[in-house]
Amino acid sequence: MLQVWFKLFFRNSKKNWLNTLINIGGLTLGLTGLIIVLLYYNKENSYDKWNPYKDVVYKVGHSWPDGQTYDDTTHPEGPKSTEVIPEIVDYISMPSWYNSSLLKVNNKTVYATKIVYSTPNFFEFFPHKIVEGSKKDILSSKDFITISSEIKKKLFGSKKALGNLITFGKKNYTVSGVFEVEKPSTIEPEVVVWDMANKNMVNNWDSFSNHTYYKIKEGADIKEVEKKLQQVFIDNLHKASADKEGMALHEYLEKEASIPFLEKLNGLRLHARGDVGPLEGKGNYLLLLIMMGLSVFIIIISSINFINLSIASASLRGKEVGIKKTLGISTLNFTLQYVLEIVIQGFIALLLALLITELILPSFNTYFKTDLSLSNAKLIKQISLLTFVISVFIGSLYALYLHKFKTIEVLKGNFSRSKNMVLLRNVMLGLQFIISGFFLVGGLVVYHQVSYMNSKDLGFSGDQILVVNFANNARKWERYQLVKKVFGNNPSIISISASMTSPGADNDFSNGVSYKDKNVDTKFIPMDYGHIEMIKADMKYGRAFSEKFASDSINGIILNQTAIQQLGIENPIGKKVRTFDKECTVVGVVKDYHLDGFDKKIKPVFYLHFKSIPWLKYSLNSVHFKIKEGEEEKAIAQIENFWKTEIEPGYPLTYAFVNKAFEKTFEKYKQQQTLFGVLTLVVILVALLGLFALASLTIQQRLKEVAIRKTLGASVKEIMFQLIVGFVRNVLIATIFLIPLAYYLMQIWLDNFAYRIEMPILPYIISPIVLILLVIIVVGVKAYNATKIDLIKYLKFE
Repeated sequence: MLQVWFKLFFRNSKKNWLNTLINIGGLTLGLTGLIIVLLYYNKENSYDKWNPYKDVVYKVGHSWPDGQTYDDTTHPEGPKSTEVIPEIVDYISMPSWYNSSLLKVNNKTVYATKIVYSTPNFFEFFPHKIVEGSKKDILSSKDFITISSEIKKKLFGSKKALGNLITFGKKNYTVSGVFEVEKPSTIEPEVVVWDMANKNMVNNWDSFSNHTYYKIKEGADIKEVEKKLQQVFIDNLHKASADKEGMALHEYLEKEASIPFLEKLNGLRLHARGDVGPLEGKGNYLLLLIMMGLSVFIIIISSINFINLSIASASLRGKEVGIKKTLGISTLNFTLQYVLEIVIQGFIALLLALLITELILPSFNTYFKTDLSLSNAKLIKQISLLTFVISVFIGSLYALYLHKFKTIEVLKGNFSRSKNMVLLRNVMLGLQFIISGFFLVGGLVVYHQVSYMNSKDLGFSGDQILVVNFANNARKWERYQLVKKVFGNNPSIISISASMTSPGADNDFSNGVSYKDKNVDTKFIPMDYGHIEMIKADMKYGRAFSEKFASDSINGIILNQTAIQQLGIENPIGKKVRTFDKECTVVGVVKDYHLDGFDKKIKPVFYLHFKSIPWLKYSLNSVHFKIKEGEEEKAIAQIENFWKTEIEPGYPLTYAFVNKAFEKTFEKYKQQQTLFGVLTLVVILVALLGLFALASLTIQQRLKEVAIRKTLGASVKEIMFQLIVGFVRNVLIATIFLIPLAYYLMQIWLDNFAYRIEMPILPYIISPIVLILLVIIVVGVKAYNATKIDLIKYLKFE
């Protein structure tokens, strides 16, 4: 029996090869998209799943009434909250960034870029596997250092690392443990050392520069714990701040106070509320949602197409069905045969999808900066099961449709059309048009927004500005002065300056600035002379810092327009403001320019010279070179040679052009643009397959009508018009639903941007026109072929 079934399947597949190819091709596209999305989702969702404490460890963040959200915390809140809140079992605290340094063992050096300074209980929260040493004693002394197995291999090879000395900074540390990094994790350190806050930070409740995690008792009410965390800040900071500003406490809490919130470690990668997220960064949850939703839509459309095209080709097997029913084949055997045929096609599609996925993944990994792999047996089993379920469902509908054929009628070649079936197919086709139209509209809107971001006046010029980063934290100011001296007269370099933050950098250092009775949390940028001129930022009032005025490097301050507005300063030049407990004189107001991406409003900013506060020199982290156009390669080669031999020998050199760094602030939206473009093509292709399927079915069932019209003298154009007009009507009806739906969803997407385009009208005009043209082309070809039928074949029984 099976042999006969397979023969029938292969003969029919060969005879109707185009239908079979479209069936398999459409499902292949759908499965390919779904496999890639599930691989990506599983990777992003698997962060910290290995951690046994993932459901009791919470990271703290802070939000403000003005909408700002920090991933960072203060130094004292961890120990104080643990002391007074009974639901908190323990805490760990660490800087909110990875540190980097050279590690030296005898003549070997390794540059570690993921150094974590933590309270000594780090491995009680992130229990990466200890392969050398004891978990109990691993960070029991400030003279101890723990290293990852990768660092150990580079420094010690196959030898034991435990007990050996490593020179790190200005100190020798004893290796107390080696750990195997469990991946993926929100913290993947190469080195962990015990480091406590310096004395200036121990009681500083207003300096947000740490990440703090709490272990919370199981079953605790997290909302209640958050209220208690807020009370800790009220008692230790907000009451005093409100009194200092002469405000009632409730007014201060509503307008200026930070609000602590907790985020569970399990899911932190995808759902972090802050802009940056944990040390390993946050995932692009919006992109994942878009990809997941679209891949499901593609699978649904592919399945609908499969059903339509299978039913469309069913009429070609009418006599086969009639003969089988005449011979008395059982309903079970009848159903099994046709379900088996669809299952075979489904698994051919699955194999092709796996092959295509394997070919696409390297490019996908490069573009989205990930490392997905098909070596996931669980996922392949899930996709195989899904393919089987889809195939059985489609096959059952196909078999049911065939089984309802009336034996005598199909043997004569007659096939009736159910009005309900026609309505259902039209609804399915209309849904495909709506989805396809949405992708067209969405792709065009995303394109317009990204083009706007590429061309918008940024308020500065990052062209030809090379930012070279310091890797060694020692004596950076002195080395910066040496760089200026050596390259000051270089013909390839126009100017040299420095700033702690340049446009596109993710540094977010802020401090309060006070004027009269107003205090504004303001982004802070220390800089050297010439920085504002280098980036070509325009001054609204006053001037930039100048070496001609000694006071500029003592108490001079520059603010941007937003800071002036929020502080309410009129005629700002010469006015006195306070920050860092010192009085400063406003010497200039710079016009607002973009430091962050277009999804964030321009913040209030103030600038001080590096010399204005003694410790500011230590915040210097890079040197900025303005290079002559056309001499980039020459200048970079000279800088690189000097840097590696004189400035930081043994350290890696990292640099980037400012304009390229700023482009990365909207890189995820470029990814969404590319994703919309690719998926729009895929969805339209799949929808066209569905259109082809339904056109094939509809026209096949109207061939007798076509034969009668031809007999009565209708022209080819008239017949084609009658066959096409129903599909065009379907597009127009779909457009009525498409436009408000697409407008609503794309308006939500545009609302993510503080600086955005107005909703363009053109995409809503272009999309229906494109769909109508595609319908005319696809259905027109089928309709034209229908006008060439043999009249006798379709009228001989009448």
